[in-house]
Amino acid sequence: MSSLPPSSVAMHPAAAWAALIFASLGVLLGGAELMVVAIALPSIVADFGGWADLARVSWIINAYLLAYVVAMPLAGRGADLWGARRLYVVALLLFIIGSAGAGLSRFAGPEDGLAWLIGWRVVQGFGGGALVPLSMALASHLFTGRRRAAALGLEGAATYIGMAIGPAYGAWVLLNFSLPIPGLDVARWQWIFLLNVPIGIVTLLLIYVVAGGVETPRVRAGLDLGGALLLTVALVAGIGAITISGATGWTDPLVIAGLATGALALAAFVWFELRSRAPLVDLRLFRDRAFSAANAVSLLTGYTLATAIIGGPVFVNRVLFDGDAAASGALTGLTLAIAGGALVGGLLTGFIGERIVSLVGVAISAAGLGLALGWGVGTDLDRLVRDLAIFGAGFGLTVSPRATAAVEAAGAGAYGVASATLQISRTIGMSVGLALLTSIGQSRIDELSSLITDPARRNRLVVELGRPELVDVDPNASLVLVGVLEAWSQGESAGVLRLVFTIALGVGLLALVPAWFVRGRKGM
Repeated sequence: MSSLPPSSVAMHPAAAWAALIFASLGVLLGGAELMVVAIALPSIVADFGGWADLARVSWIINAYLLAYVVAMPLAGRGADLWGARRLYVVALLLFIIGSAGAGLSRFAGPEDGLAWLIGWRVVQGFGGGALVPLSMALASHLFTGRRRAAALGLEGAATYIGMAIGPAYGAWVLLNFSLPIPGLDVARWQWIFLLNVPIGIVTLLLIYVVAGGVETPRVRAGLDLGGALLLTVALVAGIGAITISGATGWTDPLVIAGLATGALALAAFVWFELRSRAPLVDLRLFRDRAFSAANAVSLLTGYTLATAIIGGPVFVNRVLFDGDAAASGALTGLTLAIAGGALVGGLLTGFIGERIVSLVGVAISAAGLGLALGWGVGTDLDRLVRDLAIFGAGFGLTVSPRATAAVEAAGAGAYGVASATLQISRTIGMSVGLALLTSIGQSRIDELSSLITDPARRNRLVVELGRPELVDVDPNASLVLVGVLEAWSQGESAGVLRLVFTIALGVGLLALVPAWFVRGRKGM
């Protein structure tokens, strides 16, 4: 069990919990944003030219994730330098401004609007990413012992509660919400971003009322902007190269250059951080086995999370043909299970220790991925929801033990950095998972497109499928041919997604190794 250092802020327990709950509202908004956009993506893409360039469209999500990653260490270090509560307000303001810009981007037109949307998603992601370590640093300072483990579980759950609410909220906005603005043609998907503005402002006011006087301890050090720049280059170059590889191939000079640039920037980042007096990410913390293990679990389970979040709805849409409402239901079940698992994991960690909870969580999540390997064209939607929920419950259980082990290892002077590093690991894993999914998806789109535009390839396929009478038939004039091609595409998509989940299962099982070393101070 945990033996945590004392809380750093003198505050009545009821007031401390109130401050933490209101702080978690901003984190919840950031978590909801990822899932809302996943549901709204078809509507957004329809306004900006369609799915033909999947690599570019994917940056609507990737821009948010990468900004999320870069913001976390800056915010984590900033929490230790200037106080978590003060920077929390700044981060929430950035999220609100980015949301407003993203919501208005459509008015720039179909050509420039997508670029503006991606740009504002960067601002939004930076604010949303900063909120996570700031709220966790606040929790670490406000509580101690079992209360701290529960508080960290609550903050970890806030992201996933937001993700759980996101699909249903997004579907409701897309189907039901419309507020006419004189002189403007506002699409319903724009309100998914614009509604964040009043919600965010209310959250800001609540924070000021409840925690306006809270000041967390600060340390004297600098802010490592050089490290932030190198980390940004490494992530954008590496993730970008993986993303476009599906369209260009892995041997394309641009892909090779991107991977090489990412590797060099990452090496330079490590060299720079080890010599910095105030590093963005204190790599010396990784000398602690428990800290390294917690981050390794976060990285590997982050990859599996991206597979479940994106792969599940894609399976619903491309294989089961059940539409956005069913995909929303699948995501809601997944993220509710994650949120529930995170809350339960926070309670259990304080009683039975970090290692046991972490191992059980990783094992359950791997079991859920294993069950997904049985999905096929005839899979029942209820089974898909169940399997994703099993994965989600296991993933959620790992949230609190990872966080508790990491902040214990870092010590009271670096709660923010430790929390940020943990979230960075998870989000990098998610970004890599999303990039690989995009790469595979782009190659499939290109292949299906060539079947329509290349008569020779289409003819060979219909012969292989035992339908020679469809040779030289125009797909624009034959519903039979379209049906044959759709059925083939359905089966092929199921096979590709099984491959994606097989890789994720391997990654999930690998996470059992570091999970064994996730321990609190008494266990070390």
